[in-house]
Amino acid sequence: MTPRGSALQQGMGTILRILLLGAALCQMNACGALPPPPAPKMTYLDNGEVRIGMDLALGGAVTFLESKDRPGNLINSADLGRQIQMSHYSGPWPFEVGEKKPHKAWAGLGWNPIQTGDCYMNPSKVIEHKNDGKDLYIKCIPMQWPLDNVPGDCVFETWTTLEGPVVHMRYRCTNQRQDTTLYRPCPQELPAVYTISKLWRLMSYTGERPFTGDALAHVTNDWRRPWPWTRFTATERWAALVNNDNWGLGVFKDDGGEFHGGIHGDARSEDTKHSSTAYVAPIHMENLDHNIVYEHRTEFMVGKLDDIRRRFNQMATKTPPVWRFLQDRQHWTLRHAADQGFPLNGQWRIRCGDRTPRLESGLQAWRAESAPWMELELAWTGQAASVRVFWRRLDDDKFDTRKSLILELKPDGRLRNYALDLGACRDYRGLITGLAIEPLAQPRPGDELAIKSIALGQKNEQRNPGRPAGTLNPQTP
Repeated sequence: MTPRGSALQQGMGTILRILLLGAALCQMNACGALPPPPAPKMTYLDNGEVRIGMDLALGGAVTFLESKDRPGNLINSADLGRQIQMSHYSGPWPFEVGEKKPHKAWAGLGWNPIQTGDCYMNPSKVIEHKNDGKDLYIKCIPMQWPLDNVPGDCVFETWTTLEGPVVHMRYRCTNQRQDTTLYRPCPQELPAVYTISKLWRLMSYTGERPFTGDALAHVTNDWRRPWPWTRFTATERWAALVNNDNWGLGVFKDDGGEFHGGIHGDARSEDTKHSSTAYVAPIHMENLDHNIVYEHRTEFMVGKLDDIRRRFNQMATKTPPVWRFLQDRQHWTLRHAADQGFPLNGQWRIRCGDRTPRLESGLQAWRAESAPWMELELAWTGQAASVRVFWRRLDDDKFDTRKSLILELKPDGRLRNYALDLGACRDYRGLITGLAIEPLAQPRPGDELAIKSIALGQKNEQRNPGRPAGTLNPQTP
């Protein structure tokens, strides 16, 4: 059993607590020998350029990936916490089921179903799969990683297709929890990616000038520390684990930017069962409702680093973000208030309590000069109110009043269009990486804020509601 990377983010900052399993092996052995994993039951897609394999005996997690140019499996499977697999997080902490308590090495993770199996080597169960040679679909009941043989109260699904050297994967988590508490937002691994340790160099673009060919960064970590992985902002929205020849596996999340990753162990091995491993995961902070249907997409590519960057940059959306709260929170999170839960039904309604609510966008990067105006369609019900709109920059990661503006709201409960001239503030500059919204004064319990959309762009830019979130119509009237 070897370390499995996962992170908890607490408070309003970015305090990461990552637990290692390697040191806990002796504790687990004290409870008895761990059983071996089941015999593999593989299903593959192969288009002549890339071959990917999922193990139906292990929840359909990806346990095999190779390129025609360099045959050999790139995926580490030293235990059931590796592979390429879905992994989600929520409360309570610790998460207990009846008399079963989590292994003490993992109690801090809370509710954590994963696709492959649990830390006691009980595998997840595939309940449906289809493979016609072009599309591969898998549905499974995951296991709660910290507990012994406890199925997750949710269902995982994956859809996989190939396009040249690129692997397209769509993921869905459907929650079926009896616990209806809306817990604080947690970081989600989308997905967790573990490779052979020969792909030890974690490369990405983390600078102020994405999509310009600027120099890449080698993101380093110290795996011996209590926080073994590095958190970083990938401003071109991709990262890659490569060998000394700059060849390896790239991971692309077009609507994201936060990644965690690094190398664990000193070996640089091609052995897929070796304790040393490399890790990377795109991350979104999310409130996971008890009944949420949570979907996302991630792309992978095996090849040379320059080719990976070129292909992912071609795929990347270049326009500033637009968030339309039709069914979900659009990767925004909520603290210190309640909302209507999933689904949103056309708008996001936040009900105030006895604390000041805070809304925060997911991490996403855009140039300030490309989006100097913010347009909001929202309604406030209650006393006369103002909200403060904060932003953070790549070079200044804190939300503070210096990087903020005040928006006056009419308290009549009617949906109205508001515009905010972000560019009027001298601290709105460079590469912006996220937004937050808070009422300026403490609202009364029962006051309500309803948000239909938030859009960034040039002044008077026409938005096309038929386009997906994260894009703008480049035409102006």
